[in-house]
Amino acid sequence: MQERVKRLGWALGMLAFFVPWTSHAVISVGHIAPLSGPVAAVDGQSYNLGIRVAIEALNARGGVQGNKIKLKTLDDEYKPDRTVELIRAEAGKDTVALLLPVGSAALAKVLKEKVLEDVKIPVVGLIPGSEPLRNPINPYLYHVRAGDLDQYRRIIEHILTVGMKRVAVVYADIPFGKSGMAAVESLLKGHGAQSATGVPFALGAKIDFKESLEKLRQSAPDVVILVSPPEPAGRFVQEYRSAALAAPIMTLSYGSSDTICAVAGEDKAYGVAVAQVFPNSGSPTIPLSRRFREDFQRFAPPNTTPTQLHYEGYITTLVLAEGLKRAGAPVTREKLVKALDSLKDVDLGGFVVDFSPARHTGSRFVDIGIISKNCRLVF
Repeated sequence: MQERVKRLGWALGMLAFFVPWTSHAVISVGHIAPLSGPVAAVDGQSYNLGIRVAIEALNARGGVQGNKIKLKTLDDEYKPDRTVELIRAEAGKDTVALLLPVGSAALAKVLKEKVLEDVKIPVVGLIPGSEPLRNPINPYLYHVRAGDLDQYRRIIEHILTVGMKRVAVVYADIPFGKSGMAAVESLLKGHGAQSATGVPFALGAKIDFKESLEKLRQSAPDVVILVSPPEPAGRFVQEYRSAALAAPIMTLSYGSSDTICAVAGEDKAYGVAVAQVFPNSGSPTIPLSRRFREDFQRFAPPNTTPTQLHYEGYITTLVLAEGLKRAGAPVTREKLVKALDSLKDVDLGGFVVDFSPARHTGSRFVDIGIISKNCRLVF
């Protein structure tokens, strides 16, 4: 009897050896961003919700090749040292990739200290898209959205086409704002146009725009280009319109139309032009937008209105998911980097991403949206 039990155990062991192991792994990804601090209420939290909606939807559909995705959400408090600390900490864990860090100062520090090269962890998506954060190419950093320079180029072409000559740039006095001012100056010079008037302001809990408004009143520009995170952008629009200054305002995609409307009010936000680097999230004709709306309704908290910022977090997560699919099991950081580099002309349903080892900016899509009377973004 004892011998029969031994033979049965041996047979079961051999059977286990030959039967494929079918349990699935959990793929850990991280979102390191300001969930507290001066830009948390809009940027960090909105992108995080878009990411979470995408992951919930992917997991509900079976995950990535049967593997569920787990999100780690980490607050860097909009402090560069904290960002570096968290990235290095995650590198020692099972996290295979990071999504959408926010902050030009933080990412400038990450790049200067070669943190990503040290830890070899891929980062998909990045806010902002200023050129110093894109060039030279970092082998572990993948920009999904069109860069700031693409947006400035589109804005300047529009301005000059309609005959506007006197340009003022109101910008947050941080690296991405300063590089924006430099980009506008360079583009105007390339078109033989006159220099822009630079009007910086300091970011903080309370921003005093009195000096900026007085400078704009004196310079009397034909148009104001606003380079700012969303909430300060809304505050500027409110005070600018309250001061009865009439020149139109154009801003980059960071100037979320929803936030500008919420902070400045519908009447004052009306007519502000906002560059867009993703398709219209509310369009019924774009398959990706329809899918986003359906997933948002199902997985976002009740009574939450979807925005373009949510949409960016959602799309960026889908881009990462495409890389995870191509990396194969088990997913490693090294395999994921090679997989992301292979995403050639990938159409997500109305938004195309195109990466290669020599090209880490996935999209060049830029459009101009206008905030309408009912606070809808029209484009």
